[in-house]
Amino acid sequence: MDERVRKTKQALTTTLFKLLATQPIDTITVTALCRTAHINRRTFYSHYEHVADIFDDYQVILAEQVAASLTGAHLDARTLIATFDRILMANFSGFKYLCLNQQQQRLVDQLQQMLFETLYDNLLARQKTPANQLVLTSLAAGVMQTYIYWFNHEAELTYACVTETSQKLIQAQLSLID
Repeated sequence: MDERVRKTKQALTTTLFKLLATQPIDTITVTALCRTAHINRRTFYSHYEHVADIFDDYQVILAEQVAASLTGAHLDARTLIATFDRILMANFSGFKYLCLNQQQQRLVDQLQQMLFETLYDNLLARQKTPANQLVLTSLAAGVMQTYIYWFNHEAELTYACVTETSQKLIQAQLSLID
């Protein structure tokens, strides 16, 4: 991808998450997004049709990065957690707002579904049993709920505790896959 396109898309994504910290995605206008990102509307429309398309693009990038961290049949939980942290925390305030605001639950659900589908496509090539699907459903929900719980209890939990415990939980769940 051309460097200018990458920078433009990153600016729009960063701005979207900044605006999500104060309002639902359905109320963010292209005009407000472009004004805040210092990008003209024509540039926006050369990449996207709707504001929500930026979030869709973010999910695709997230899925690609998660998929890249899944190496063959052996998955390292530490690598997976590091990947989630790097991607999701790059837009910490916006992601935190998504997790804590019930109005944004649809977006959190979409991220959770994307995570499940990415894990499913990359880990269950020949083992698509109902039991394995259930394990991955639990894993995807658990990862999202871990962040939500932490955001609600930051004073009680250190970030190191969250990542260390998440690694153990993910490794335990992955060991259940046939």
